[in-house]
Amino acid sequence: MYGETGTAMRAEFAALLRQHRVQQRLTGATPEDREELGGLIRTYRQTVIVWLGQAMRAASPLAFSNMPPAQPNPFRSVGSRESRLTAAGELARAIDLAKHQSTASPASTHALASPNANPMVDRWRLAARAAALAEHDTSEQVSSQMTAPQAQALVGDVAALTQALVVLDQRYKNTPGWEPLAQSARLGWASLAAALDVNLGQPDYAVDHLGWRPKTKVITGPVRPGILGVLQAQHNLVIRMKSVANATNLRLVVDSQRLVSAHLAPYAARIDERLAERWAERAETYSVLQKELREIGGLLGKGGLAVAEGANAVARLKALPKDMIVEPPVLSGFQLLFNRLDDRIADVIEDGVAHGALFKRVTLPRLVGGGGQLVRPVRERFVPVTSATDLAVVKTVRERLRPKDEPPTATPGPTRVDLHSALIHRPTTGGAVDVPHI
Repeated sequence: MYGETGTAMRAEFAALLRQHRVQQRLTGATPEDREELGGLIRTYRQTVIVWLGQAMRAASPLAFSNMPPAQPNPFRSVGSRESRLTAAGELARAIDLAKHQSTASPASTHALASPNANPMVDRWRLAARAAALAEHDTSEQVSSQMTAPQAQALVGDVAALTQALVVLDQRYKNTPGWEPLAQSARLGWASLAAALDVNLGQPDYAVDHLGWRPKTKVITGPVRPGILGVLQAQHNLVIRMKSVANATNLRLVVDSQRLVSAHLAPYAARIDERLAERWAERAETYSVLQKELREIGGLLGKGGLAVAEGANAVARLKALPKDMIVEPPVLSGFQLLFNRLDDRIADVIEDGVAHGALFKRVTLPRLVGGGGQLVRPVRERFVPVTSATDLAVVKTVRERLRPKDEPPTATPGPTRVDLHSALIHRPTTGGAVDVPHI
């Protein structure tokens, strides 16, 4: 996820910007040793520059300028290249120029994975490793899901990291064998212009939630003690519901969630009354769903493992003492799992109806003769659903089950603030230390 890799890069560069007297930190017996460390840093820097270029390519289609348009030049055509020039485009070209004119190659996988004994060099390694991992978080597949405000936030991050590279390039210029960035002045001014352009708009830092995520797996092993065992079963239920359940097992899963919500509500009431009311309402929703699903049938799918996990959650929850205190983080974990499971069950019902995997029960008329039978069973059949809106269960799913929580407002986060502070900071100790400006 970009939030993790971006945070790691910003944290490492903020720490590097606060380190002065670089030659003293590059400890080596000879200039050749310092030159070797400097060459290693250049490979790490090249890895970061490669990601900066890739991130700008991902954001460029959506990186619209927030600056007011300049007065049109009557002697220049409207569709000329100069009229389409933006701060983000200029930054992307400057980064590509620095990447192609550098003689250093990106760091190898072995260099990224092997810690360095020098603390300063190792910070460069960690930043480069985060940049290499971030290539998956800002790939073309991810950029297709990105919005324009999220692209602006990504451009702002690239601009801040580029400024850090320019400052550090000046600070490392006395390193033996050091190669300066190509046209560093242009790179610095372009990053400042792009940062200003982004700050004139409203960037969406929800871009941190985009990117690659590890596959969620079932929690195996022994049952966790107490309420954690219930949380474990609920987590496993969410994973098991990735496979489609048939109508019978779907009703059993729905019933388990009715019981789990009803039994958890009293525990939540001691910590958060609004959360307890929310879970009591969820229990009522699943009670309605259970009744409405009786009129639904279908043999496609399995869901036996999901039913078992739901039963485990109910059994473990009933075994808990009534006076137990559940901590707020655990309650938040249950709410997160509830939202995911509610959304998944809603998808299973709607998709099953839409694709013909679920049928509705209808009663057929019949002639009752005088055969002397005391019980005359009703003739019933399951027929395909002609319109999903005719089913009460679909209406309940759409109006009551799907989570209605709005996505939380994303904030810049502490690492973005810390990196900005590191870019403008000055050493507080005495001594003649030259702090370069962009």
